[in-house]
Amino acid sequence: MTYATDMRAALIDRLGKNGVVFLEKWNRETRGIGWKGEGGVPVALMCHHTAGAATDSTNPKHPGNQKGANAGQVTYVNTHWSSPASNFVLDRDGTVYVTTLFPCWHSGVGSFKGVKGFDSLGVPDNQFHDYGLGVEIVSKGLKKDFTLAQKRALGRLANAAKDASGWPGTVKRLPNHRTWAGNRKSDTLYPEATLRLWAITQEFKHAIK
Repeated sequence: MTYATDMRAALIDRLGKNGVVFLEKWNRETRGIGWKGEGGVPVALMCHHTAGAATDSTNPKHPGNQKGANAGQVTYVNTHWSSPASNFVLDRDGTVYVTTLFPCWHSGVGSFKGVKGFDSLGVPDNQFHDYGLGVEIVSKGLKKDFTLAQKRALGRLANAAKDASGWPGTVKRLPNHRTWAGNRKSDTLYPEATLRLWAITQEFKHAIK
């Protein structure tokens, strides 16, 4: 069994067959290397936002929050560069699109030095992309506009990563991009304590859907 196989099973288990879409070539090795985290698995899931979306309305009935409304954002993340810009894209209807379960360039230059909790993950400067997963959450990024479906799905995605990677929990496993990249990035606008709360809320599979 490979990590990609384990993660695929965990995603289906946590999100359901209708909640996750595996895009073409999702199991390709985009950088030609495996995960460098201890045990050959990722150490965390970094949260980004796309800075583009069909709407910033959180009304689930808004046309911009329906499945397929943000297909362009999903395609951009998956194909604009030679390899995907993140491992996952979380659409506004809560669907998680899987671009690759191998390392890809999503974090860029940065460091966890001096960042309490994250500095213990053992990630060298500028190398998070080889140590951790990344999710691009479809959002205009101008205000806190994640939908309820996105919050729930992000919590389930975090728990799928925990299950497949063997993390003891999701505390200090959900950094924002800005935590890594400092003043270079602003995503996401939500504090990490809030991201962890969503994960904790969805930790048990019988959580309210």
